[in-house]
Amino acid sequence: EDEILEGYKAYASPSEEEKKSQRSLWVQLEAVADMKFTYVATCQNYGAQKRSGDRRATDILNLMVEHPTLRVAYIDEVEVREKDKVRKDYYSVLVKAVNGLDQEIYRIRLPGNVTLGEGKPENQNHAIVFTRGEALQTIDMNQDNYLEETFKMRNLLEEFHEDHGVRPPTILGLREHIFTGSVSSLAWFMSNQETSFVTIGQRVLANPLKVRFHYGHPD
Repeated sequence: EDEILEGYKAYASPSEEEKKSQRSLWVQLEAVADMKFTYVATCQNYGAQKRSGDRRATDILNLMVEHPTLRVAYIDEVEVREKDKVRKDYYSVLVKAVNGLDQEIYRIRLPGNVTLGEGKPENQNHAIVFTRGEALQTIDMNQDNYLEETFKMRNLLEEFHEDHGVRPPTILGLREHIFTGSVSSLAWFMSNQETSFVTIGQRVLANPLKVRFHYGHPD
């Protein structure tokens, strides 16, 4: 065990004083993670929930306070009066937590109502402008990111450097693990249905048909 750990710094849960120290290992690790990763949670209804005093808006704010690097994107509807007419303007808004309150970072006006078809891809599409980096992973809120799944990430990213034919790949689809499949017979059936659509159907669309588009998860 000593040979395995040789050359690595031992790390334990930091105290509050260590978290505040700019030279602590905790702060250095947090800084490296912030440079490499950004988490954007998309919640279309956050603005409406906040205006109506919905408790779910408070829960989202508490998440941002607990995790300072978390960003939340939502659709904001603003009524504008022009003479005798009232129209609605739509904006994509990105917020973060500052001193226990949400603070607006960006606001981008949209050409119209973003809700035209399926909710999941629209929810992701309006927020994709707020993301940065060489790779973007989209997952559902109920998709478990357990330890074994994280081990796949390095190999998955290497696929973007492989030569697969005409051009480098831009979308990488992978199998989604439905961890709620054992809850009931209906959950088991839906799990198999999802496997057939995501794993088999999407692969056929990609090869040989070459018509696969972004599905939404877990691309």
